[in-house]
Amino acid sequence: MANRPTPRAGNGGGPSKTCQFKLVLLGESAVGKSSLVLRFVKGQFHEYQESTIGAAFLTQTICLDDTTVKFEIWDTAGQERYHSLAPMYYRGAQAAIVVYDITNQVCI
Repeated sequence: MANRPTPRAGNGGGPSKTCQFKLVLLGESAVGKSSLVLRFVKGQFHEYQESTIGAAFLTQTICLDDTTVKFEIWDTAGQERYHSLAPMYYRGAQAAIVVYDITNQVCI
């Protein structure tokens, strides 16, 4: 997976760049990781969200000026039984978002 810009044919305005990044969301169960990803990728919010089992994989591509940025997003499960799997998902990630519930002292 390349995280450096690579030339790509543009729309007559010269070459554009493509960047690809692996992004992982980490945090305890029921803090909103899946809700954040769903909002970013699909622009949706559901009042009730099923717990993630293992991890969910989604992608989002955005264009910034002459650069196309593709995010490969790993939404990890927060339940204790899946904690041993977490390193497998965040290995090789260029970015991580730690999500927590500010109303829960245990999470902070």
